[in-house]
Amino acid sequence: MTPILVPLDGSRLSEAIIPMAEALARDYEAGLLLVRALHPRGSLDAEVAIQKEAEGYLATLAGDLEARGLPNVRWKVWYDHPDRAIVDAARHNGATLIAMTTHGRGGLGRVLLGSVAESVVRRSPVPVLLVRGELSWTPGAIGRIVVPLDGSERSEAVLPLVERLAGPFDFTIDLLQAVEPLTPAAAAELSMESSDHIMGLRLADADAYLAKVAAALEAKGLRVRPEVRFGPAAQVILEYARRERPGLVAMSTHGRSGLNRLLLGSVAEHVLRGAPVPLLLWKAAAAHATGR
Repeated sequence: MTPILVPLDGSRLSEAIIPMAEALARDYEAGLLLVRALHPRGSLDAEVAIQKEAEGYLATLAGDLEARGLPNVRWKVWYDHPDRAIVDAARHNGATLIAMTTHGRGGLGRVLLGSVAESVVRRSPVPVLLVRGELSWTPGAIGRIVVPLDGSERSEAVLPLVERLAGPFDFTIDLLQAVEPLTPAAAAELSMESSDHIMGLRLADADAYLAKVAAALEAKGLRVRPEVRFGPAAQVILEYARRERPGLVAMSTHGRSGLNRLLLGSVAEHVLRGAPVPLLLWKAAAAHATGR
């Protein structure tokens, strides 16, 4: 049984992801793999003590999950830097998802498990579910998944994953596209009438694009709601998440040079910093892009 990997560092905040990981494991009949990364340092006696503490910590958490009736809970202590440990553990154990918590104070530069989320997302062979700070989420609360799109095949790379999440439970997929305002320089060169005409065409193109994507998903029996909004992408996504309160925002990243080169510019970092819901990131290499 393929597991969901949950990195932990011994803190209560890192454990905030556990209820969601537990619910996902139940819903999708997956196992859970609890991982704590240790970087060897100090004397042999100190290392032995740290390892025993880590093993006891993970065993206790695994026991609590098993006592709640969750089968197939495993744990491992992994010796390496946290980012490498998480990615290597996911690859070695055939994980289907990495689920982890971030501090949420200053974006991805202050990740709970060190500054590792950028490296994990960039290098991970599987999607990464990031939750900012304490998780205000309850089991069964996914219901709706928001997928920000920008008209590119790369942004659609996350859709097959969303289909697998939504299909068995009849979740609604909200396809969201932000139509950015004209830049001040471009607007200054155009008359008001021309500017309005151009924005009207861009909005119509976005409507047509989302309708096409929605039709392909609906043909597979999925419930879909296309939404076009006017404004900067990060602002649109955050406002939509705050107003609609979906269970999850799922989006693609380039995966080339970390989270400073996201598919939607630096949108995902801003979304994670301010989103009231979990964020699922999937590295969109060219080979993952879906054709239309």
